[in-house]
Amino acid sequence: MKAKDVKVDLQDKLLLTPEEAMPVLGIARNTMYEVLLKDPTFPKIKIGARYYINKNKLQSWIDKQCEQK
Repeated sequence: MKAKDVKVDLQDKLLLTPEEAMPVLGIARNTMYEVLLKDPTFPKIKIGARYYINKNKLQSWIDKQCEQK
């Protein structure tokens, strides 16, 4: 079985693509990439040329953003 043949539910993923994180965060594509590229505290990892968001750290990042406002 090839890796691309394996289906994983969004809730089971450890890393999200920016496209998967957008509806979770309720933000548009431009906003997603602005945060991804400009906020050094955003929980991202770059693998090759692609960015992924650490799902487990995303909630902590959101909580910290809410505390700062």
